[in-house]
Amino acid sequence: MINHLKLIDKILFLLIFVGAVLSGYISWERYHIEQNATTVEMVYDYNHIVESASLENTSEQALFSLYKKSGITSLAVYDETPEKLINLGLVLAYRGSDFILKDSTNPEIKSDRIYIQASTDEDKLPYFNELKQHIIYLMRPEDVRFLSFDGKETIEIKADYERFLKMPLGIFSTTVSKVANQGFYVVLRPVNIPHGDRKFIDLFFDTVDSSDKISAVLFQGKSVLGYKDELDYVERELKKRNLPVVLIEAQNQLGFERQDGIIPLTEKVNYNAIRLYAMSKDELIKLDSKEAASRFYISTIERNIRMNLFPSYKFAANGETLSETNAKYISDVKSRLENHGFKIGKASVMENYFPNKILKAIIALGAVSLITLVLIFLIPYLNPHLWKIEIAAILLTQGLYWCGKELFVLQSLALSAAICTPVIVITLFIKYCISKKKDTYSQRGYIQLFFESITLLWAGGILSLAGALYISGLLSDTRFFLEMDIFRGVKLTFVLPLILVSLIYIQNFPFFNQVVSSDKDFVQFIKKFCTVDIKLGILAVLGLLSIIGFVFVGRSGNNGAPVPQFEIALRRFLESVMYARPREKEFLFGHPAILFSLTALYHKWPQIFHYLFIMAITIGQGSVVETFAHMRSPFILSFMRGIGGLALGSVTLMIALIGIIILTHITKYFGERYGK
Repeated sequence: MINHLKLIDKILFLLIFVGAVLSGYISWERYHIEQNATTVEMVYDYNHIVESASLENTSEQALFSLYKKSGITSLAVYDETPEKLINLGLVLAYRGSDFILKDSTNPEIKSDRIYIQASTDEDKLPYFNELKQHIIYLMRPEDVRFLSFDGKETIEIKADYERFLKMPLGIFSTTVSKVANQGFYVVLRPVNIPHGDRKFIDLFFDTVDSSDKISAVLFQGKSVLGYKDELDYVERELKKRNLPVVLIEAQNQLGFERQDGIIPLTEKVNYNAIRLYAMSKDELIKLDSKEAASRFYISTIERNIRMNLFPSYKFAANGETLSETNAKYISDVKSRLENHGFKIGKASVMENYFPNKILKAIIALGAVSLITLVLIFLIPYLNPHLWKIEIAAILLTQGLYWCGKELFVLQSLALSAAICTPVIVITLFIKYCISKKKDTYSQRGYIQLFFESITLLWAGGILSLAGALYISGLLSDTRFFLEMDIFRGVKLTFVLPLILVSLIYIQNFPFFNQVVSSDKDFVQFIKKFCTVDIKLGILAVLGLLSIIGFVFVGRSGNNGAPVPQFEIALRRFLESVMYARPREKEFLFGHPAILFSLTALYHKWPQIFHYLFIMAITIGQGSVVETFAHMRSPFILSFMRGIGGLALGSVTLMIALIGIIILTHITKYFGERYGK
């Protein structure tokens, strides 16, 4: 039996090792793809610049220059509306009842019509000419007439005046040319018009073809242009021009803002897409310029954002104009990104990447072996059947993988790797503690204890990083980089390792004066646990654990519990001095707990303390692995975050040692005083 188990152990470790190596290879390829896509496009609204010029007693040209200097590379151009054209003085519009006052004797003028004429400025005539063209495509022929009054060409429209003012007319090539002539790229923001036919879509692509400075299409509204009858036509025209589409990250950072048709369109254009971060104006006004800049900076480096759409503050600050206030925080974002190694320009589109299916199938074998290894630790009496379990699991996962359920298998095994890796690491640590159980604190000096803790910290951290490679290896492809598909089960990666490690712990360390070595022992353990006297101290501990649990689970994910201000300040400091900010639950909580657990072991503290420290270590190692579940984050950032956490954890571990030394001397001093 022993030889049998040793053989399967060797096979399991071999499969795990091979899977980790291949995961590392895929992650290395992923790293190069991400490193080749590091140009960030900085976008601001064209309309806001034009509207601000007169209000700030300056020229449009001066504001264009200001924003270009701040780092803005592109201007977003939206659909024109009659109201916008009128307010900017680009065309003149009259109600029929008002137009009659200009010439009350003309029988052609009708009071229930709308009359539009060109502006008196010659340079604005192109807007009137484009307006005519767009009106023809958008309205019924019987509702539009072209007339001449006093030698001026006039458009007569039969429509409700107020609703007509809000009507989207499409994007004008005149505006696009104006933006391009200022040296900016143009990001087009078309609105889908359900009743617009293919001719109207062609009008949009005529605008696209009017300039070589169009960088991307950022659809506006609840659906993409052409949804849904003409979606295939829009896809063909986008592919013909190699024009990327933009995916707007949701406000909760999970997935994208709801737009009907955006996901199938992105798939149809072969993932020629860019991730965009756009903060709402309501959110911006809650932040000072420094924090606002940090939000854009962090979103770019941590979530593969390659296009930032900057909102405007509502009010100016520090004696500046509103445009200067906006330009200041945008400039801060640019400086920080360039210092981090990014370039500012036309957004990089990540290379399409789908690794070899055979490689992933082999990695899946290693992931299955991780599960089997956990079963060895968790349910020892299954050992004689592990061959059958391993083979059955391999046949099931490989069968599903090659029969069309690839995505389901990859996501399931990635979740399993995220759960099993910290369980394996902590189980090995528990085995180490068992081997040292008879040692005492007096046998170790403080220096020896420190280096022992540091060695175990880095050994465990490296094993966790190796296990985390499985997540990257299994899920590395363009769908996950763009977050069109995601790692599923984040909450489980926090909770399940704690449960599994607890079950393994009680089989190795005695609670209620005995270890759990069988199902009967487990039943007895549950019975004794349920009959424990609840005292005030226990209630206090349970309350503390409840708070820790709320913070631990509630703070995970994208919609977690709020973060206090002092912690935000700590995060911003670490972001400014480190390549990637480590997680607090690692370097402030999980990693120092290794020292405390050894201290509890050698000092023969009550078993419950040793158990709680083991739980803390599990949280820290689980966090190292879970970081890699965010596939939108660059691989190198996740890796450096883990390394940075181990480095800072070494520092906090040293501080913890100093605290233990002080505490030991204090208790010894008062103990001697009490003895006397």
